[in-house]
Amino acid sequence: MTENQRLLDQFVPDHYDIFLDISRQDKRFSGTTTVKGQALGQDIVLNQKYLTTEKVTVDGELASFSQDDQAETLTIANDKKGQMAVEVTYHANLTDSMMGIYPSYYEVDGEEKQLVGTQFETTFARQAFPCVDEPAAKATFSLAIKFDEQEGESIVANQPEVKCEDGVHYFEETVRMSSYLIAFVFGDLQKKITRTKSGVEIGVFATKAHAAKELDFALDISKRSIEFFEEFYDTPYPLEHSYQVGLPDFSAGAMENWGLVTYREAYLLIDPDNASLPTKQLVATVIAHELAHQWFGNLVTMNWWDDLWLNESFANMMEYVAIDALEPEWKVWELFQTSDVPAALERDATDGVQSVHVMVNDPAEIDSIFDSAIVYAKGARLLVMVRSLLGDDDLRKGLKAYFEKHQYGNA
Repeated sequence: MTENQRLLDQFVPDHYDIFLDISRQDKRFSGTTTVKGQALGQDIVLNQKYLTTEKVTVDGELASFSQDDQAETLTIANDKKGQMAVEVTYHANLTDSMMGIYPSYYEVDGEEKQLVGTQFETTFARQAFPCVDEPAAKATFSLAIKFDEQEGESIVANQPEVKCEDGVHYFEETVRMSSYLIAFVFGDLQKKITRTKSGVEIGVFATKAHAAKELDFALDISKRSIEFFEEFYDTPYPLEHSYQVGLPDFSAGAMENWGLVTYREAYLLIDPDNASLPTKQLVATVIAHELAHQWFGNLVTMNWWDDLWLNESFANMMEYVAIDALEPEWKVWELFQTSDVPAALERDATDGVQSVHVMVNDPAEIDSIFDSAIVYAKGARLLVMVRSLLGDDDLRKGLKAYFEKHQYGNA
């Protein structure tokens, strides 16, 4: 997929209405997604992966369609240009790949249980709903989710729940955002809630396999990190809540879904009676990294995946800036010098190693560029030097101007 063949060149989405009916028992889900947007070409092409399309309508009229599973597309016959609504009815399977919508397994008192959560970065939103699954294709999203709910279970998503009718949980419409940042988690969850000085609701969620006290450290760091970034960026946190959720099965360390950050449990939950300083430093910097993204990455998003390095390197630097300000006695910049710096130097000395900025044409190439020593650590070293040259005052002024100019868009 070359740059001039991106789906956004043919159809510009504006709003998604997404209904999902999910069965953990059957490991299946069915969905109806309505995409409102502007058609620019003859046919409408959306991304899909592993979806079985049943029916498509365009402005209420049945439309013919074809699926290309290798290209991960759904092509809908259309001979009109302009604003229109495309409704797609489909079904698919839950998988154990920890991508798309997937079950996460754990035990409580010997009883097997499961949460269901999501992982949509980089290009896995298309496994949950048909969409223009590109960072620049920002739109608003309204989620409605039904699941095989049992007593005591709950569901959380990017935005607060508005109502529950006939077992369907409806969530407040999101702000304009990229498809890869959509998220939800449901199951038997415990939680702890607090609020920042500016009124943002902060929550930490986990399974009941963990002691309640294991949520306290993350709650404190999350609250103070959001407060720090609001002040440092001089830009308010743009959503009503910031929830952190620990998942028993998780493919990465954490994921910055807007308003609903997901984590590998070891990077979120801490036993306060037994945690070492290195463990606290690790968990705190991971949380601060993901919350730094809520502005740099989510509020303003890279235009395409070749700028992934800047997104991640910036958050990598800011995790140290934030935690050094919150817990100066931890001396986390020493951790940067003993972990990130040698990792970057060692990897950078390897023959044929990728550069910080890598061109990405085909989505299949995207995951191959996630070289943490380069995309995170080496890039962060470059930005640390830029910060030292600019000074924090000018850096903050520049970031504030950047957020004001590009908010809810791409750069």
